[in-house]
Amino acid sequence: MSLALCEVMKIVLFESENIDLTSKEDLALFIPDHLDGKVLNYGQGEGQIEIEGTVWGLYVNNENFYYFTLEEGFISWDKFTALVDSILVKVNSEFGVNFSLAVEGPVLNEPNM
Repeated sequence: MSLALCEVMKIVLFESENIDLTSKEDLALFIPDHLDGKVLNYGQGEGQIEIEGTVWGLYVNNENFYYFTLEEGFISWDKFTALVDSILVKVNSEFGVNFSLAVEGPVLNEPNM
């Protein structure tokens, strides 16, 4: 597979179209309190955070829902699912909304993929 065609799995945060992230402090609300993390970059309502040595991108899709992706690092499946669950609990608490998650894979028009 060509690296240029490779895309990432997106973890979509449904019901998030009313979230307005306007600063690094807002982006930090996605970092669970019990884990080591920091905001790396912020711009135009999107950015990257580091949690426990992994880097996550937080972006807005065409439906105005936020989604996040694992952009750097290596993590076991058990730790990955626990971390995603911790992020969901944190944002549900911070924003007072019962968000739901779904995973979206890449959409490629390449027939041999």
